[in-house]
Amino acid sequence: MFLSILGLDQLVKILVKVSFSLYESVPIIKPFLYLTYVKNEGIAFGLFQGVTSISIISAIIVVVGVFVYIMGWRPPAIVAYSLALVAGGAAGNLIDRLIFGGVVDYIDFRFWPVFNLADIAIVVGSLLLMGFLIWESREEGKRN
Repeated sequence: MFLSILGLDQLVKILVKVSFSLYESVPIIKPFLYLTYVKNEGIAFGLFQGVTSISIISAIIVVVGVFVYIMGWRPPAIVAYSLALVAGGAAGNLIDRLIFGGVVDYIDFRFWPVFNLADIAIVVGSLLLMGFLIWESREEGKRN
């Protein structure tokens, strides 16, 4: 899962970089969805522009932390998939920051900051993990 997210994310970003000029935008489903090439030097959804070093350090901690955590414990499948999504997305954005000095974003709904597949993986993985933890704590409460 980790390598699939990372590979697909990087492939799409390469296609965007070679097919679009910076800030070029093409409607996909007018007026809702556009492909817009943006270089994001902030964190998720364009917040905190110019904090690249903090973003790089945070992403390294997330990716390494996920692998250390999984190696020391055999998590339930949903937890492993959730962490793989988060780590794959974080690694994809980390590669962009290290190579290009910012993240390549391209999914544009016009009412929300432009984002990418790695961001989706991070959000979905985080939501799945939170859902599992809530469910698990409720089950634990029923047993006690």
